[in-house]
Amino acid sequence: MRRPLNCSIQSSGEFTYATQAIRKTDGGATVPENMNALAASTDMVEALDRLQAMAPAIESVSLVVAWVGDDLRAGSCKVRPGVEVSVKSTSPASWSVNGVSRGDAFLVSRDDQDRPVYGGTPSDFAVVRAIQEMKARGLRVTFYPFILMDVPPGNTLPNQYSDNAAETGQPAFPWRGRITCSPAAGFAGTVDKTATAAAQVAALFGAATPANFSVSGESVSWIGTPGDWGLRRIVLHYAHLCAAAGGVDAFLIGTEMPVLTTIRSGASTYPAVQAYRDLLADVRSILGAGTRIGYAADWSEYFGHQPGDGSDDVFFHLDPLWADPEIDFVGIDNYMQLSDWRDGFEHADAAEGWRAIYDRAYLQTNIAGGEGFNWFYASAADRSAQVRTSITDGAAAKPWVFRYKDLRA
Repeated sequence: MRRPLNCSIQSSGEFTYATQAIRKTDGGATVPENMNALAASTDMVEALDRLQAMAPAIESVSLVVAWVGDDLRAGSCKVRPGVEVSVKSTSPASWSVNGVSRGDAFLVSRDDQDRPVYGGTPSDFAVVRAIQEMKARGLRVTFYPFILMDVPPGNTLPNQYSDNAAETGQPAFPWRGRITCSPAAGFAGTVDKTATAAAQVAALFGAATPANFSVSGESVSWIGTPGDWGLRRIVLHYAHLCAAAGGVDAFLIGTEMPVLTTIRSGASTYPAVQAYRDLLADVRSILGAGTRIGYAADWSEYFGHQPGDGSDDVFFHLDPLWADPEIDFVGIDNYMQLSDWRDGFEHADAAEGWRAIYDRAYLQTNIAGGEGFNWFYASAADRSAQVRTSITDGAAAKPWVFRYKDLRA
């Protein structure tokens, strides 16, 4: 049965999910923090009202909540709750996440106009209220822990994606999916396929356990080792918080980590995959059998790993995770291409007889066809010139192995 789904992608904003009015004192004046749509309604309540009015068939909502990572090197990255400013007076509630108060939180970077580049992590009380509000409206809730990367321009962090070990400067505000070992696979001096890679992965996940949290009513605080800012901490914190809120229908233990999950400590050993399996078991112990738990793989990640190291190896590296008895679904964040339309009509898809990018039949054909199914681009130059290479598998005759769109096969 198809269930319409909405994704609450805000993910950041200190009080954006609060269902009660939060006001801050600014220069002697009191101004609302979360009442930007209507004077008499909070942003979260108004957003849900409009969603259900405009799409009454909606049954499920993914609630996205972000912490902030600070380095693309797995062994050095800390993932922490962030705030927009270090000092702010609010009422009737103050910001707090995982027992961390505003003054002790990570302060997100600011742009050249002195504005925070990201909203702060939603306060824990606001997340609890958002879950309860959605459930009270009869909506199914999927909880979606998220990572925003705060690596500002001009940084001097070592660049693991370089053959020059002395090169500094990581890409500004990168995608979390680029977190990997250092040096990365394919670059000079890489630690991929070594015990060092496994150690770096372990450092990123940290050592948090379900017992490292204190739960009091709807409040969850950290009582583990100070300075442990690993992936396990954010995920286990929110598992406890969801339970304290009365439970959720589904919960993700991670999202879109395609380079991390393909780090190897040996020829065919993937330590991050095992780390996610360990985390899966701990989340299950908190949320119980009534919550569906999964990992939301990137569309380029879910179906396998072809290392590109000259070995011609093909590994279904996530299969141990997908087959784990505690996982409930194969999750895919699906951004697969539905068109290769170019300006004008002097291009390959127009030459095939399609009339416009808006042609429904054209888009439907590319759900299980076109790029990623029938053919691929071997290089950026080929993409520019639309030089398409057929997806084949030689003597093995299993081209579906390389067709990321071939979900049925």
